[in-house]
Formats: sequence, structure tokens, C-alpha cells
Amino acid sequence: MTALHTILRTIDALGPPFRVSTEPPANITSEDTEVDWFHSGQLCDPDTGEVRRLVELHARFRDMPVGRHAGSLVFQRYCHRVCGVSVAAWVLHGVALDLRATSVRVRLADGTPDLLVLGRPTVQPGATAEDVLDTTFDGHLLPVARALRSVTGPGLGNLLGNIAAGFAGGFRTLTHRSPACLDVHEVRERAEELLSARPELRRGGDLRVLIGPLGPRLQYDRTSCCHWYAAPDGRNCSWCSRLTREERTQRFQEAMAEEFGGRPEVL
Repeated sequence: MTALHTILRTIDALGPPFRVSTEPPANITSEDTEVDWFHSGQLCDPDTGEVRRLVELHARFRDMPVGRHAGSLVFQRYCHRVCGVSVAAWVLHGVALDLRATSVRVRLADGTPDLLVLGRPTVQPGATAEDVLDTTFDGHLLPVARALRSVTGPGLGNLLGNIAAGFAGGFRTLTHRSPACLDVHEVRERAEELLSARPELRRGGDLRVLIGPLGPRLQYDRTSCCHWYAAPDGRNCSWCSRLTREERTQRFQEAMAEEFGGRPEVL
């Protein structure tokens, strides 16, 4: 098995939403960036006040009220980071990282999660989809979702949809970000294996493959909405349930054309 430090280094090199480290970096790219830290274990307990602080910081930077829409949006970004790292470790290295909430710290940059720091990282080789979900879903994201629901009010179904989209987004981005020349159809099979392992995730949406200027790309049609449209700078995501299938297809095609033009994708 590849050494743990090599696994983490290759995942981090993929860029957002795969940024991961074993220790906090000395600085961040700009002196104007406001940085905050959270122990994920404390986000699972609403009595610590940390999950509310998470929403408040995100709401302030988005110029939104502290409420269910801001809660959903920050949790969607949070899920992209946790799920992205988990998916990359599983697909590229066949391991399940210990991403239980008690093992993870999360950095916020200007109110948005952007980096996972693993205190005492361990891996389980030869991991199954259930192994991945044991740590990432059961041991981290589901407890945070329940705490978030109790504090700022997004429905649990909404938050479970965000988790499913976090996993799907990780698979989707990995197919064209990884230098490993992954086969998009094989990655789709892995994604469907993981998302089908839990009914809460299976209901989150459907995967499909479209052909773009740079080849086949994995896409995802959500059955719920993250509420980005409610932010002052917001709109409907390309995979949003508020759009028709035809509108989503057009958005996917536009995104693939932008990828061909060299503009970065942001999750």
C-alpha cells in the first residue's frame, strides 16, 4: 500500500475540493483573508455553539441572514471538502481515510470551508463503500447535519441531499482533475456503488455521462436544492432540482465548454 503521507500529498495536489493536510499551514495566500478553525467533533454537538458559529461566519461573508439557507450553503461547501477527500482516497488508492469528526479540523477562509487537517490520520486498505461511509457519513457528516438542523433549521432531507451531492461532486471532479487518466464509466460505477449503499444517499439524485470537448464527463442530477439561489450572489446550480432536465443538460454542456476554454471549476 502507498505510504499515508504520499496518499495525502497526491490528494491535496488535486486542489479544491480535495485540500488536505496533517498540520495547519503557516499562512494562507492573502493577508486580507480571514481564517477560522473548527474541530469537527464540536460541530456534532449543538451545545458547543460551534455549529452556529460556522453558519454565522458563512452568512456574514455572503451577506445573508443566519438561518436555514445559510446553514444549507455552508454545509454544502463543507460536504464537498469532506466527501472529496474521502472519494479521492478510495478511488485513487483503494483506502478509507479515518475522517470521523473527532479526527478532523476544518479551516474556513472568508467564511467557506477550504481545508481538512487530520490530526492522527489512519487508513483502512482494501476498503469497501461501507468502510468509506462508516467514517465519512456515519462518523462525521450525519452527526453534523443533525446538529445543524437543530440550530438553524434546514430540513434533514435537504442536508442529506447535500451530502449525496458532496460525494457525487467528488467523483465528478475527480474524473477530469486526476492525472491518473480515470475511466469515467468505471468511476460512475464506483460512485453508484457508494451512493446506493445507503437509501438516504440513493434518493439524492442520479448520475449520467455526457460528452464534451475534452471527452466524457460525469454529471449529477440532484433531487433537492442547496438554496444557493437565496444568496445575494446566488443562482441555481447546474445540477439543481429547480431546473428541468433540459436546462441542466444545457448547464452541463456550458460547463464542459468552459473547461475546454481553461476556466476553473469551483465547488
